[in-house]
Amino acid sequence: MAALLIGSGFPNFDVFPTLLRKEAPPQNPTDETHAATVLHTVFLYVIILPFMYLGLNAIGWDNAWAIALSFCVGGVIHVLTESFDLKGRRLLWPISNKFYGAKILPYDFWTYLTDKKVLALEGGLFIAAFLLLVF
Repeated sequence: MAALLIGSGFPNFDVFPTLLRKEAPPQNPTDETHAATVLHTVFLYVIILPFMYLGLNAIGWDNAWAIALSFCVGGVIHVLTESFDLKGRRLLWPISNKFYGAKILPYDFWTYLTDKKVLALEGGLFIAAFLLLVF
């Protein structure tokens, strides 16, 4: 469960440029670079799954496959869930750079990011999952 939670938070590491800038994008918020990186593609998790399994297995983790699979499933769930916002996600990258999504949720990334309650909740869940995995 902890690996699933950590995997679901992992794609958000591409948020740091936005956080460092500390201001809304100058143009349309859907032009934000968050979620346009390789961390928000399904392909990444397909590629890292075997390497993560081999790495965890090499250091002697008995449940290496479950951990690696849970982490990658969490990442894929994150990417697919975010594809319901106004921007969509590059679901078929590297085959296509086009953003795909259902455009159901009426918010953009900047609005989501500036909601401090949501950010605190996600950050807390990520930290808790990491601590559960490590200890």
